Amino acid sequence: MTTIGAELFTHYATPQRDSQETIRHISDKLTQEPMLSWFDAVPMGMTVINKHRQIVHCNKAFQKLALKQRREDVIGLRPGEALNCVNSQLVKAGCGCSEFCHICGAAQAIIKSLEGTSDCKECRMVRLAHGSEEPLDLQVYTKPIEFEGKPMTLAFTIDISHELKLRYLNRTFHHGLINGVGGIATLSELIEADPQDSGLFQLLIESSQRTLRDVLYSRDVAAAEEGKLEPDFETFAAEPFFNKIIAKECALRNMQDNGVDILIKTKTLTSDKRLLGHVIRNMLSNALEASEGSPDTITLECNYLDDGRPSISMTNSGEIPSIIREQMFK
Repeated sequence: MTTIGAELFTHYATPQRDSQETIRHISDKLTQEPMLSWFDAVPMGMTVINKHRQIVHCNKAFQKLALKQRREDVIGLRPGEALNCVNSQLVKAGCGCSEFCHICGAAQAIIKSLEGTSDCKECRMVRLAHGSEEPLDLQVYTKPIEFEGKPMTLAFTIDISHELKLRYLNRTFHHGLINGVGGIATLSELIEADPQDSGLFQLLIESSQRTLRDVLYSRDVAAAEEGKLEPDFETFAAEPFFNKIIAKECALRNMQDNGVDILIKTKTLTSDKRLLGHVIRNMLSNALEASEGSPDTITLECNYLDDGRPSISMTNSGEIPSIIREQMFK
């Protein structure tokens, strides 16, 4: 049995592979196994993976998930390579060997299974599909098996992208709604106890507006995920737009807005004010949370790119933990 690639550099899993000749030999034998043909009736992706994490057999569902025309286009590849994961192309050794692969749930589950223990992990990847990058969230179940005395793993792969998005949307929506309605309820009780305190009425108005804003945000995100969001473009003055958002977000945290420097070089913007407001508030909220306890100033800048388009950036001194940095933009 010939192996190749043992000399290649790896950050995580072993780099060596079986030769294509060896892979084809095992794959041809597996196609003659009557039981494996039944897996083509299963609606989830199924792969048989050898000790070097190469696919030696797959069902039609996995072939479809991998966007491959033929089963032969999958055989011999590692799962990330078959699914066109962008990290599988970062190092010559391929899938499982980049600096990001140690946080990959699929790689973890496959390695654990090849060591003799069944596992189940979630895997979040960015892959190339139809000429562009797209996120893909998977649930990967693995179980150790043997074929002709050789250790292998049986892996079942389910696309859970929609489920995870729905889970996130529901959690975010409920969290915001509970906070908002809870604030309104508390203020209502205080007003009932002291109707003469006019300052409480302003707080009640602001809390109601904030709750409505959070509900609209959840509605817009849900519509965007369903491909039904229709932006309403208008042209408006840039500086008052940013000043208003910053003043409100800082007030919510009982902070002075002079902790945020505003550098606006664009006089006007053309956008959907509500959707752009969602983005800026999220950016500012993240920056404020990351800068808590820090004397450094947050900078919001709106400037022109070389091609004339406006660019909005937020800068703060907080550091993103490495485990989060490695999964950003997925």
